[in-house]
Amino acid sequence: MSLEFFGKRGIGEQLDAGYRIGIRRHNEEVAKNRHILSRIIDSVKCCGAFELASRGHDESERSDNPEIFHGLVDFVASLDEVLKEHLEKATVFEGTSKAVQNELLDCMSSVVKEHIIQEARSSDFISIQADETTDIATQCQLVLVLRYIDAKSNVQERFFEFIPLHSTTADSIAAALQERLAVILPGDQKHKLISQAYDGASVMRGATAGVQKKIQDVYPNAHYIHCYAHRLSRIMQQATSLMPKVSLFFANLGGFASFFARSPERTDVLDQVVARRLPTSSRVRWNFHSRAVSTVFEHREDLLCCFETM
Repeated sequence: MSLEFFGKRGIGEQLDAGYRIGIRRHNEEVAKNRHILSRIIDSVKCCGAFELASRGHDESERSDNPEIFHGLVDFVASLDEVLKEHLEKATVFEGTSKAVQNELLDCMSSVVKEHIIQEARSSDFISIQADETTDIATQCQLVLVLRYIDAKSNVQERFFEFIPLHSTTADSIAAALQERLAVILPGDQKHKLISQAYDGASVMRGATAGVQKKIQDVYPNAHYIHCYAHRLSRIMQQATSLMPKVSLFFANLGGFASFFARSPERTDVLDQVVARRLPTSSRVRWNFHSRAVSTVFEHREDLLCCFETM
């Protein structure tokens, strides 16, 4: 028995009681740090679950409307003595900075994306939907959505990520998609991609040099399908355009924004009287029409006053 246990434990741990105490204290400190970090992670997850902005415009201690994340952490600290003590005494790592929040969000994103990849690989078939969008900093991005049937035979539609684009050419978009698809579907699973859906732009649907053709060259089963959201939008547009009153209404609605945008003097009067810019309309996106209707309806009295002033 002595021979069996010989060398299994460090000699320092056997001879030095202080060494054993140090190990115990270290383990207690690790457990405490994990407990504190779990509370901070829960606060970040709460903001994401309820679609709340974690950071605010004014994050100073004197702010009357601080960021939601700090408010959640303070609330949890009022119920958790360990976290409260940490926030009061921490000098090196408090865990509530912007950098920590961003790093936690990146870690959560990695975990979610890995789960989506595992689900997609276990599925028999998968389809993708992609479209370009512009963020608040006017940077062009590609939205990638995956659609597949999971192990429980439920249809899943998952947003995968925003892909930054250097340019909006067919080669650039196709290269970005192929790079992500290579991660999602390894070489022996290329046959699983059976469809690709984009809008009706020529750069996406081009039969000879479009994105769909470049993707199909690599993934032979990836048939091109026009985006359902855009198809429904076009159907509604074509149907309503046959109604003269509806057509005239939206023509006049789009005319408001054009009327003010073409003259700096008119825009100045609009800013002084209404204090609100009118959103421009778009033929392929409903939200622009709805925003224009809402803005004109809410500020109709101010708009009348604005026209009288002019």
